Amino acid sequence: MRERILERFNQGDLARAYDLCQDGLQDSPGDIWLQHRAVLCLIRSGALERAANAYHDYRLAEVRHDEDCLAIGARLAKALTLETSGFEFARRARDSARKYADVHTRTGGHYPAVNAASMFMLAGEPGPAETYARQVLFGGFEGADGSAEQAYYRHASQAEAYLLLGDLSAARSTLRHAFRQDPDNHLAHATTLRQLRLLVGVLGLDADWLTELEPPRPTHFAGHIFGQGQGDGQLDPGQENRLRDVVDAMLSRHHVGPVHGALAAGSDIVIAEAALAHGCELNVVLPVPVPVFMAASVRPFGDAWVRRFEACLDRAEKVVELTTDRRILSAAALNFASLVAMGLARMRADVLATAPLQLLVAEAPGMEPVAGFGTLHDGEVWAGCGLEQVRIDYPGVRDPNPGKPLPAADLEPGFKPVMRAMLFLDIAGSSAVPDDRVPHFVQTVLKPLARCCDQLAEPAVHADSWGDGMFLAFETVEQAARAAEALRQAFVAINMRDLQLPTSLGLRIAGHLGPVHEGEDPLQKRPSLFGGQVAVAARIEAVTVPGSIFVSEAFAAALAMSSEAFRSEYVGQIRIDALMPEYRLYALRALPLNAAANLRRSRSARAAQSI
Repeated sequence: MRERILERFNQGDLARAYDLCQDGLQDSPGDIWLQHRAVLCLIRSGALERAANAYHDYRLAEVRHDEDCLAIGARLAKALTLETSGFEFARRARDSARKYADVHTRTGGHYPAVNAASMFMLAGEPGPAETYARQVLFGGFEGADGSAEQAYYRHASQAEAYLLLGDLSAARSTLRHAFRQDPDNHLAHATTLRQLRLLVGVLGLDADWLTELEPPRPTHFAGHIFGQGQGDGQLDPGQENRLRDVVDAMLSRHHVGPVHGALAAGSDIVIAEAALAHGCELNVVLPVPVPVFMAASVRPFGDAWVRRFEACLDRAEKVVELTTDRRILSAAALNFASLVAMGLARMRADVLATAPLQLLVAEAPGMEPVAGFGTLHDGEVWAGCGLEQVRIDYPGVRDPNPGKPLPAADLEPGFKPVMRAMLFLDIAGSSAVPDDRVPHFVQTVLKPLARCCDQLAEPAVHADSWGDGMFLAFETVEQAARAAEALRQAFVAINMRDLQLPTSLGLRIAGHLGPVHEGEDPLQKRPSLFGGQVAVAARIEAVTVPGSIFVSEAFAAALAMSSEAFRSEYVGQIRIDALMPEYRLYALRALPLNAAANLRRSRSARAAQSI
């Protein structure tokens, strides 16, 4: 169990690592290692309030014989520091530095010493920073290296200390040595790189030397469908082999890591096979269940592709089926799956402190018009976010109508498929309001929330209510996220005690993105939204912690491609309904745009190349 947790943790798959910790704690609820690692997963994913609650619930502050448990409280303070800016940043950095210094006094360890040094430097106090940096270098930490991870952190701490003392040459050579101690611990490398980038910025030093040590880059892939043979929409064996060779070269040249995309016949499968051969993790994101996708986008091009499709699926780390549709209903559904795959790659890159990449097999920009969906559309979306892209020239002549045509937009008279970002919200504990106070509750609690909805700069395109619940639908996830945060703040501003209402009342907000059917409600005789994705949004609301905004993975991934004003923090894999599969849920969190934790790398310093 521990080995599996460390494997996923080191690869930056914090969601899976956290879930495995929770599985282990079911059998061993007092296991300190599992408790500490679970809290660390939450901190690394940005779920700071939940990390603080878990730290308190596990009573890790009472563990006196373990330096990691002692330091995790200071680590929480450091994470909160990185979500602030200006005067508040300096104040919090100083508080975190003092906490680390206290741990160092207790244990004499290099880890709290180097963090005390760095946080003092970030707080604008170079004197104490240099004192603790020298403790790291000359404090007698030369014992046996122990595990590869312990050896890594020892040498990485020394590299950080050299940097704080202005010895850039020693910092560079020591950091390279640290990475060799634990070469596959990409998450640890990312944490170090993120901190060193902050420090070189404060010290006014060159940061380009850090680029060569970046973890493998999370990548979104896409490419044109093709069959095997000759003619439009087909490649002969020689053309496919040459394409595979170029893909293979690009994977190496651009330091590609986990890949995310669909698995249609042709380019998708060629890229996936090459990535697996390189040892890259494969994550498959499909708009429909596997059999439906295979029937539409794989089988029509030959049984050989079916066998290769199934072989890739067997080796995939994750397969996401976004809907239960029995056919691909629209271009929007295809774009939805692509957007989620792109967002997952970008979210993973944020965790690993590196720049995401997109690998396309397509014509050069401007050679073909961008369609409403498919590879060229995906390329436009990615490029529109300012993210790095590598294009490999498609070696054949593309079939203008690959596979089966998409159905007409109207599947049933009066109905049409649309993509909507949906919010469900209700007041937890409202049943505690005495009956005679219900009108007062409606006027003083529900009415301000309704007023907030009316005042949104981008109002909902659909709204409904019942009792203490509301349902809002928006055209984009960014609109929905801003609305959710506005409603959360509006509720926080309501003083229940002054209104003589139960102080236990709490607002729960849930968000989900997906394709739904828009048509007339037979009872209310007005437009409404229908479908399984509406039910998903409603069920998420039922498991949301009062005071929080919980969203689906699809919502979080799409938001990662459209806004830097929010962070989606992993909550866990939760069964939202007895008849539904488990869903990975995230807590939505608004961040100041200039916060240190909100700095993203959109491009690598490695030169972009295309063939």
